[in-house]
Amino acid sequence: MNIQQVDFLDVEFEDANKLFDYGLIFLNGGYLFYLLHFIKKSGADQILKRINQKGGLIFGLSAGSIILGPSIALMQCLYPEDNHFNDSNLDGLNLTDIHVYPHFKEMLTRDPTIKDKINKYENETGINITRLNNDQALAVNNDTQTFLD
Repeated sequence: MNIQQVDFLDVEFEDANKLFDYGLIFLNGGYLFYLLHFIKKSGADQILKRINQKGGLIFGLSAGSIILGPSIALMQCLYPEDNHFNDSNLDGLNLTDIHVYPHFKEMLTRDPTIKDKINKYENETGINITRLNNDQALAVNNDTQTFLD
């Protein structure tokens, strides 16, 4: 992608308005609830929405990909103990209407029941969960979705 420089910005400690200075934003993985909590607390959620509306490129990896969607409610259902902030607003950034569960195949080795848990969630909520393995990606451009293997 011919990226000349990479900067790191931690919106918990730095001014989220700096996001406007970048032509490409990469939301890294990690602790999902922490990431979303501080993106909202810092106002970065609104900034990212404005950047997206103006056609800015925003990528997400793992937790970063989950928060780009409509909600993290599945993760609250699967891992309620991880919500250390006790956040009740589980809305994601809504930059895509896709609910992602990353590392699916890899998580099956840790928790063989994860497939059944996600299926149960889908049946109870009517929400389709897109399962992605570590060797897969999903590109979303407006209403176009492309799986990359």
